[in-house]
Amino acid sequence: MIRWMIFSTLAAGLLYGLYCLALRRDRWLQLNLWYLLLALPFSILVPRLPMPDFFASASLPVAPAEEFVVTLDGIDVSASSAPQALRLTDVFPEAYLIGLAVCLAWLVFQMVAQAVAVVRLRRKHAVYGAGDGFDIPRHSSLILTDDDTAPYSFFNQIVVGTRGLSDEELRCILAHESHHVKQGHSFDLLFARLLCCMAWFNPFAWLMLRELRAVQEFQADAASLGACGREDYLHLLYRQVTGTGYGHITNNFQSINIKKRIVMMNKTKSRFGAWKVLAALPVAALLMMVGCKPATEKAVDQEEIPFGYSGEDKSAPMDADTDQVFQVVEVDPEFPGGMEALIKYLSENIKYPEQAKKDKIQGKVYISFVVEKDGSVADAKVLRGIGGGCDEEALRVVNAMPKWTPGKMRGEVVRVNFNLPITFKLQ
Repeated sequence: MIRWMIFSTLAAGLLYGLYCLALRRDRWLQLNLWYLLLALPFSILVPRLPMPDFFASASLPVAPAEEFVVTLDGIDVSASSAPQALRLTDVFPEAYLIGLAVCLAWLVFQMVAQAVAVVRLRRKHAVYGAGDGFDIPRHSSLILTDDDTAPYSFFNQIVVGTRGLSDEELRCILAHESHHVKQGHSFDLLFARLLCCMAWFNPFAWLMLRELRAVQEFQADAASLGACGREDYLHLLYRQVTGTGYGHITNNFQSINIKKRIVMMNKTKSRFGAWKVLAALPVAALLMMVGCKPATEKAVDQEEIPFGYSGEDKSAPMDADTDQVFQVVEVDPEFPGGMEALIKYLSENIKYPEQAKKDKIQGKVYISFVVEKDGSVADAKVLRGIGGGCDEEALRVVNAMPKWTPGKMRGEVVRVNFNLPITFKLQ
């Protein structure tokens, strides 16, 4: 969790910095829009993606994880014997989920509030469609109010306050808001807002959201210049700049700094502007090499060997030979102190091998041994291993076990074969 939060923040910061240096001042607006729409999810998701084979062989070395979990029969065992105080990292998942819930709740509240506001306006004021003489997209609605409501669009709903507007100014505003509707800018904003909720801790994600809104406004301005003269449109911007704003889930006519909009309208596309985006390719490749989870982690996924006895020859009769090794007995052998004591013993004594950590090896090691009549452990061997030193480590700890309480069959102490699966897992 912490690694993801840190890396996604750094990735977003790097991609945002590249955007500011190479793309933001250029008038390749559609290219800028797609860059932001792709950079935002990429920075959030890349630490969660498996590393492609193309990058696996060239990936940068990553420090091996120092924390691991040893599990016994499905029970997670901490590898540390000393009691640990509550650490900051222990509350990160809960803190993240709380932040996510708050962001999502606020987004839902804004969406519902805006939808309710639009419904009220539709009931109170005149509503027009594309066939009513207004140049708006099909399947969209135009709500004309008789006050000075600032123009905005919300998905396929366009709201314009007509007080003080001439027919020419209304035509310019409709061209602006219609472009938002045609391009589905409300859906883009909703998508970006959901991603920002996922990365609520990441300031660069919110900065990219702000840049996305600016690019959308620049695009709508460019479309409006084709519908009305430059001077008339600039005059309209000056008039509208003092209007009342709306929430961050609408495309608001005067939501972006008017100076930036005027500067962008007067710019022309640079000759090599589109090639600047290629600078993001090596950056993305570097982020994937460093941040993706290795897809070549070694693991064992084979048929389970049961904990305890091998399960063979359950009906075997008791032999007169006192050295017989039983697979199933009436009274089980038991580690001194029971299962909890066995878990504690393993957690205090098993050390994750350095080679296994370096190679990211994890999986189950199955050890078989015999509990002798005196409770000692004998004939320990690896039934199935995973390598990297894990097999030897599991075998070492089993051989060092204290004496067990021996098993019994028909009231007599007997030798019992026992299987012990131990899972090594990096976290």
